[in-house]
Amino acid sequence: MITVGIVDEHFILLSALNILLNGQDDIKVVGTAGNLASAVELIKSKTPDVVLLDISMLEMNGFVLIPRFKRISPESKILIMTINDGEGRCLQKGFELGVSGFLVKKAMDYDLIYAIRTVARGEIYIYPSIVEEYIIGNKKSNIKDGKLIKEEEFLWNSLSSREQDVIIDIAHGFKNKEIAKKYFLSEKTVETYRLRAMGKLGFKKKSDLVDFVILKLKILKK
Repeated sequence: MITVGIVDEHFILLSALNILLNGQDDIKVVGTAGNLASAVELIKSKTPDVVLLDISMLEMNGFVLIPRFKRISPESKILIMTINDGEGRCLQKGFELGVSGFLVKKAMDYDLIYAIRTVARGEIYIYPSIVEEYIIGNKKSNIKDGKLIKEEEFLWNSLSSREQDVIIDIAHGFKNKEIAKKYFLSEKTVETYRLRAMGKLGFKKKSDLVDFVILKLKILKK
């Protein structure tokens, strides 16, 4: 059972998330908080596996809360909720503080459930449109002097080890059937890993994914 604490100052959203998440067999909301004091008490008393945090709380910038939450409950995974896609500029700052994922509030349904399960497993989740905004906002080339720039490096690290394995094999020209046999998976599961990786990296074309992986492999060989 994945325990979840929700920190958001909007009562209606808190109620809706309670209903949605408690309707899942493997997720349980152990508490909600609408202000700083109650948020600290929630993290301290319940130490939830995942903390959903509204980054734009009026009382205090959500980023200020993260170090405090991590001191109180180091094992809790922080999943940031933002009202728009434009928080891509905050990815680097968030990950430096120990955030495990970013999600836009308009995706508060299946994507939220998937994001919670992902970060609870110790993996990183980034909503695809936030990744795209981040890359575009930086206005930098993905490649500089034959190396991945810092932004692309942590996006690579956001992939699970299995997602990395699968896209490396794809870059080597293996078909889904061959990859499935190699890892004792179904072809559908292999395709799911590929799509997840493309979503996290912000790629829409398979060719972009392959080019990115090939560059990564060259760096690993150096």
